[in-house]
Amino acid sequence: MLFKHGGLFLLATFLLEITPSDAAEPELVNIRSVDPTIVVELRYAGVRNIVQRALYSPNMPALVRPSVAQKLVIAQNYLRERGYGIKIWDAYRPKSAHDQLWQYSKNNDYVADPADGRGSLHTWGIAVDATLVDKDGIEMEMPTDFDNFTPAAMLYYRGSNDKIRRNVHRLQSAMAVGGFYGLRTEWWHFVAKDWQAYRAIPEIAVVPPQSPVGTTASSPASSSTGVISAVPRTAATPAASNTRPASPGTGSMRR
Repeated sequence: MLFKHGGLFLLATFLLEITPSDAAEPELVNIRSVDPTIVVELRYAGVRNIVQRALYSPNMPALVRPSVAQKLVIAQNYLRERGYGIKIWDAYRPKSAHDQLWQYSKNNDYVADPADGRGSLHTWGIAVDATLVDKDGIEMEMPTDFDNFTPAAMLYYRGSNDKIRRNVHRLQSAMAVGGFYGLRTEWWHFVAKDWQAYRAIPEIAVVPPQSPVGTTASSPASSSTGVISAVPRTAATPAASNTRPASPGTGSMRR
């Protein structure tokens, strides 16, 4: 098991600490504590994933940086106004779990090599895997299931099913409004556009909540709803919103 249970996973709000000085400004927050309308099903806490076994504790919460949580609130608000919502399949991923995922796949098109110096941005708390659900939390039809490491899972859907195409566009539009990039090889993977402002998070322990987390955010009225951009090849100069999406970035942007 990657985390101790000890009842801590049953608390309504989860805060994580790196050092005692970080307690006032937690590195990570529970997505559900910021927006309880976001559905969570961490696939690596069960067997419905590429390795077909659990890599996380069964009660592990979906954790991200506080600023990333607010981006998700914006994306969720955008979708809820249209009768849909977000479902989180993965968020912060402990390095020990990512190492196991890499040992299984060793495919750098889909899983970041831990030895490349940056590893997965899931381990930074700034990437999420997400799908689209209806107003009742039921998953909508999408190009593939989670962890489908085939061309069918590409960011830009090339199939003939108009319903799937619309669903992908809804999800990608919401995440673009929220401030995320997509990943060329996986339609469900999203990275915060300001990822360079952060650093990797070491293995951490769950601690009791220190204070409530803010829950208010709204989607900008004039935001573009175009198809989401892939991570730029040069992340310091992201593609303009009115141009064709840029090429995907380096291995660090992979899951």
